[in-house]
Amino acid sequence: MKRKVGTDELKELRETRDALAAELAARPDWVLGSLVETVAKRNGKKTPFRYLSHSVEGRNRILYVAARQMAAFGGAVKAGRRAVRLLEEIAAVNAKIIKAGGQP
Repeated sequence: MKRKVGTDELKELRETRDALAAELAARPDWVLGSLVETVAKRNGKKTPFRYLSHSVEGRNRILYVAARQMAAFGGAVKAGRRAVRLLEEIAAVNAKIIKAGGQP
């Protein structure tokens, strides 16, 4: 037997979704990808090489990151992981709202 979802539950789901969306909107300083630190050989000399690796339309792209930018990119990557989790949670709540007969 299908469970009837009340308007209170739909309201609670929408409030949850709105809180998640507000958290996402409050932190626009995120990037997707992974920070990589490695060593590159140039002219027989090993030099540190840092980059942000991210996938765009199924292809890996890299963006050079200077040593002085590592902390900023590290924070942005961490925020990006949180942003992805928030988007997944919003999608799950939207699915529950639709399943309950509401409009997301």
